[in-house]
Amino acid sequence: MMSLMWWSLLVSLLAYRNVSANELPLETNVKANACNITGAWRNELGSTLRVKVEGSQVTGVYQTAVESTRGAAGRERKAKIIGVVGEGPQPTVSFAVMWEKGSCSAWVGQCFVLPDGVRVLKTFWLLRSVADNLASNWGSTRLGEDLFFMT
Repeated sequence: MMSLMWWSLLVSLLAYRNVSANELPLETNVKANACNITGAWRNELGSTLRVKVEGSQVTGVYQTAVESTRGAAGRERKAKIIGVVGEGPQPTVSFAVMWEKGSCSAWVGQCFVLPDGVRVLKTFWLLRSVADNLASNWGSTRLGEDLFFMT
């Protein structure tokens, strides 16, 4: 079984290989102000993220507004997060959840402060659903991106 740290590292490598800061969907001219990720966030789909940071450790709760299949995230569609955050004014971050029905998700990205002072988390995610057997493994992993805004 792959640990959350290795899972996050894998997601980090995928994101590094495929994305540059110039591909941000928002204005890319960012400030070097501190981007603290502690607090409440909401993404473009309405999912919410509550984050607490102690040192480099990230904990909190993620509540999804969407599911790959009905009930896949559990009754409340909520899960605890665990992850890590880097240092610096616009730190990188990685966090993961284990859903009630057995699938898991991981996000990796970076916190940016836009010129107007708004903080955003630009992330890529990886969702691994449970495969019934090796033959159905091919369709069990999805990759996408989320943009979170501080609420």
